[in-house]
Amino acid sequence: MKDENVSTFLTYLEAEDAALSLLQNNYQQLAIPDAESRSYENIAAFMAYLNYGKAYNSYGKDAPLFMKPVLLFYGMTHFMKASLLLVRPGYPESTAELAHGLSSRKRKKRDYQFSLDEVLVQKRGLFPYFSRYVCQKDLLSIHKLSMGDMLGLIPELQDLLLMQEEKQHLTPAAQQQGTIHLPSSLPDYYQCTHRRFRELLQASSLQLTSDDQLTIQTPDTSWQAAGPLFYSTTDQQYHFLKQRSLTAIHECMAHYVLLYNLSMICRYETEWWTDFLHVSKPHEYPLIVRFLETTCEKIPLLIGSFMLQRFLDTKKEPRTKQD
Repeated sequence: MKDENVSTFLTYLEAEDAALSLLQNNYQQLAIPDAESRSYENIAAFMAYLNYGKAYNSYGKDAPLFMKPVLLFYGMTHFMKASLLLVRPGYPESTAELAHGLSSRKRKKRDYQFSLDEVLVQKRGLFPYFSRYVCQKDLLSIHKLSMGDMLGLIPELQDLLLMQEEKQHLTPAAQQQGTIHLPSSLPDYYQCTHRRFRELLQASSLQLTSDDQLTIQTPDTSWQAAGPLFYSTTDQQYHFLKQRSLTAIHECMAHYVLLYNLSMICRYETEWWTDFLHVSKPHEYPLIVRFLETTCEKIPLLIGSFMLQRFLDTKKEPRTKQD
């Protein structure tokens, strides 16, 4: 993957004229009526979301462990709202979109395990709205998500999951000279033929480089490697999803689900959270610590990559108007 200079691009957007141009060019490309006036209407909110996202994320990165989830969750929600304004100038279109879009179950028995916990997906709210319009994922068939599955979709956790002998949803993929070689066993995991699996790769906007082998072109951006192909920033290695039921989950969505549930625990289950951090420290402890260390770096990278891709896309052919 080439150096995207995402950090530089986010710094570039600190200038109001640069951010305004990004909004206007996106709206024009999407054939949104009154693109210029809509961009002026949204510029203050867009810059506020970006600034708050970076601030909360920075505070969360340096905060004590017990309060990291809340600050990082706030940071991510602001980054998400900024990305939504690039493609949905009317956001929020109703007060329903201001809700989290998830709900957590009441806690917590003494034998509670975070990885076995689940959250329910709501029909309205930030999570389904972001999933649809930014991640381009359909959640109609998904009603609940488990924390174990979401942890398994974070590529930076794969080595730790392997050491703990936990179930892994990703498998390593070799990279050589700009080409990624996928394991030949993947069609078996997806319970489909070799030909059908190649069609699934193409449907995921992955570029095949061979007529008979499972080889794909290395993506240009981090955003393009956030499901079903994933990229680990710790070992610079690619991984591919081997559980077909999770293809509707983008990596950003997994980060949001985990941060949402951890922030709820941090705020409302303080006794369990304190025991978890300072007394019991069960086998999930290093996974959660590693996740919190990872997400404060990965979310700005992924959201920034999405914005940079939108910036570059405005130099291409106009798209059709969104629904």
